[in-house]
Amino acid sequence: MMNESNGMKTHTSVTVTTDPGPAPQSLEIRLNIGYFKTPAGIVKLAQLALGVICMACAAPALGIGGRKVNFGLGHNHWFLFVVVTSFIVTLIWTFFYLLQVRDFIKVKLPFTFLKIEVIYTAVATVLYLIAFIVVLSGFGWCTTSYSAGTHFCDARVAGGVFGLFNTIAYGVGAYLIYSEYCSTPHELQ
Repeated sequence: MMNESNGMKTHTSVTVTTDPGPAPQSLEIRLNIGYFKTPAGIVKLAQLALGVICMACAAPALGIGGRKVNFGLGHNHWFLFVVVTSFIVTLIWTFFYLLQVRDFIKVKLPFTFLKIEVIYTAVATVLYLIAFIVVLSGFGWCTTSYSAGTHFCDARVAGGVFGLFNTIAYGVGAYLIYSEYCSTPHELQ
């Protein structure tokens, strides 16, 4: 029946049903610390540590000489370019493995991440090889022959030696990743 309020109902009942649909996925972050206990993970951490040492030894990019002569400036710039670029990309790969990004990408891609990492690590090895030769050839002469800039030269030469060590680390990493690439079936890459 109608209420006394101008012929209109004073309340209305509404029933709402929801469909939960597919089960929602959890949005938790799982860290893969186990990867860094494998030989490839240990080498990747060594690459990062040696990269930090190389950057510390070679920075800031200064040449030897006065205002008119900046010998070694190009050598130092090239070395730092290779070191910093390799460090950033290796850091991205480290987070790629730490955060297990491969498990969350469900799209079929025209490449495999393992193949890209093999190519990157091989290219980084060659670039590091060139870079440490360049910096040692640019600053190796002045450690004994140029007394005014010895501390600049010594740091750059130390950076070049650590660059040699990092070249070896990238070479070992390229070998380990290539071995994993060859032993992993294509559908699991």
